[in-house]
Amino acid sequence: MQVLVLLAFVVTLTAFQASAGPPVLTGWGWSLAAVGAYLVLASVLNGVNSVLSLRALRGAAELPRPAARRHALLTLLAHAWLVGGLAGVVMLGYGWWLKEDLGLGRLPLVGEIAAVAPFAVALLVTWVLEYPFHRASRSRMAAGEAPAGRPFWTLSEYLGYNTRHHLLFIAVPVSLIILATDLTRQRLGPVLPDGPIGSALLLGAMLGSTALVFFFTPMLVVRIWKTRPLPAGALRSDLEDLCRRMDLRYRKILIWQSGGVIANAGVMGLAAPVRYILLSDALLENLDRRQVMAIFAHEAGHVVSHHILYSTIFAMASAILCISLGSVLADAAGWPKNAELLALPLLAMVWAVGFGWVSRRFEWQSDAISAWALGDEPPSPAGTVTPEGAAVFAQALECVGRLNGIPYRQHNWRHGSIERRVGEVLWLGSTGGTRRGIDRVVRRIKLGLWVAVLAAVAVTAVELAYGG
Repeated sequence: MQVLVLLAFVVTLTAFQASAGPPVLTGWGWSLAAVGAYLVLASVLNGVNSVLSLRALRGAAELPRPAARRHALLTLLAHAWLVGGLAGVVMLGYGWWLKEDLGLGRLPLVGEIAAVAPFAVALLVTWVLEYPFHRASRSRMAAGEAPAGRPFWTLSEYLGYNTRHHLLFIAVPVSLIILATDLTRQRLGPVLPDGPIGSALLLGAMLGSTALVFFFTPMLVVRIWKTRPLPAGALRSDLEDLCRRMDLRYRKILIWQSGGVIANAGVMGLAAPVRYILLSDALLENLDRRQVMAIFAHEAGHVVSHHILYSTIFAMASAILCISLGSVLADAAGWPKNAELLALPLLAMVWAVGFGWVSRRFEWQSDAISAWALGDEPPSPAGTVTPEGAAVFAQALECVGRLNGIPYRQHNWRHGSIERRVGEVLWLGSTGGTRRGIDRVVRRIKLGLWVAVLAAVAVTAVELAYGG
């Protein structure tokens, strides 16, 4: 869901910036009617999906496979409409109405927030409509797992959790980045010299302000989410020892309070002064010590392998290259004002195929790291995955899947299926396999991303040199 929110912000704001010409639909009436149609269709898609899936779930422990496929397809269509539908509304006239008729484009951040507001409303409606199915599904799949006296969230708790952990998690840092870049452009732009040098200095200042916000974002997130320090004890000592063995430095280990519903762990922050380790309450309540360490080691694997950094590199390089290619295609077609409109489907295809493929390899590498770290003590320098380490991680992943209501065989765009991940790790453990295979694949991915970065830098340099 966080990726969907991020994608919606990127696509909508790109469309908002591109809406510089006379719109197809003019006036506040057409703009509000288009926004209304967007919200209605989003509600219909999600409402129908929830009703059909809830009906198919009656009397079953989980959705039958045909119903699960239908649910996944309708969810994909609903998500595509949430992102693409709003981009279309913005391009047709809503963006022009906000920027020119209302004059919001001249105010830092205000216009962008107004452009994304219909998505936020649609997302809240989506969560309201999906709540009955989500509650029923998780209650069935987590039967026998959740501790007594821990009922599933009420609707208000469900909305509160999703708002904090999905919407605000993305909206707050993105808004701060937009505000910083808007102020930099307005205050610094007029005093810089004209030409490529001035453009390069402005671009550097904007990138610097973006990096600064991104660096300190974890300090905001742990306040947006409900967290508290993990008390001293055996588990904390074990986790601190595991961090030393994995050479992972951090600021604090925190309990992520979800009302006992979410079983997960996470590590956020690019550097030790702003890096936080998060363990959810449901994870601590339902998994034993070794299993908690296995889930944590998986998240730590993302950090020590710099997956967050390389995911950011993918996002930046793909955006620059797709926008540049969109400009080339628009010029070739004689539509120079529609470059961003052509860039959006290119960016969507790159993310739908490329980012999912890369993300799954990052997940598999972290799985192997966890199984390796939970084996011999100290772990084998050759990266060998022991049967014990593989079994502990597999059991922990299966338990987390049940607690979170994730079907065992359901494919996930970013993570793959639990069945596939468990099978890969157990195969490594049973054959005396090592991490070297997946490590080699990820090294090649990282090399390819650096090539993409160099290409993006070269394209940007050429555009600045020619006043693009």
